[in-house]
Amino acid sequence: MKNNSYGYKMIIVCGGRGRRMGKLTNNVPKPLIKVGKKTIIEHKIHYYKSQNLKNFIFCLGYKSTQMKKFLDKKLPGSLIHDGGLNTGILKRIFLVKEYIKNNIIISYGDTLAKINFRDLLKNHKKSKCALTIVAAPIQNPFGLVNWNSVGKATFFNEKPILNHFIGYAVISKNFFSKLNKRVINLKDGKGIVEAIKYLIKKKQVNIYKFNNLQVTINSPEELNYARLNYKKYFTF
Repeated sequence: MKNNSYGYKMIIVCGGRGRRMGKLTNNVPKPLIKVGKKTIIEHKIHYYKSQNLKNFIFCLGYKSTQMKKFLDKKLPGSLIHDGGLNTGILKRIFLVKEYIKNNIIISYGDTLAKINFRDLLKNHKKSKCALTIVAAPIQNPFGLVNWNSVGKATFFNEKPILNHFIGYAVISKNFFSKLNKRVINLKDGKGIVEAIKYLIKKKQVNIYKFNNLQVTINSPEELNYARLNYKKYFTF
């Protein structure tokens, strides 16, 4: 049988503390929180495999021993790298750059999205950019207002639809050669933000527009939503 696997690896970043989850991540890393009968990371991997993505690199940090034990059992043979507890997202990816031989997909560990990854990779290659970020339209639940120096309103928009980066991207193998060490070493998600801003100035950021189902789990409220609605996103 012909092997239809892309041959591209995917980097899954799952090293953060998940502070916004409160007590829920005191004893377990966020990717191991259950949505239905499976953990967040299991839902993700199941979908990725259905898209013929099978070679994964996991960038760990918070509760890495617990994550590694789980991954060794569920996904033996995966590449697992512990970047340390306080390492920023961009630096975690940088620490496995020796394995980036071609265009490679980046996935945050807390987002579920039904992306066509073959199309995403094709779109990135066609763009010839160093970075492609996946953006989705999400309705802001609040009205937005601006005002001038004397307190007079200058703008109001009721619950506008805004385009959000949803935690998926593709980077080219030369991605890090375009960034300096200061940006790479920034904490938390600051490095990613600065890298995107810098590469936008260089016209090296491609946008992949995504309008299908997706949910990001950053808070207990979002977790409850995911638990109530995950069957709309993934059926097992």
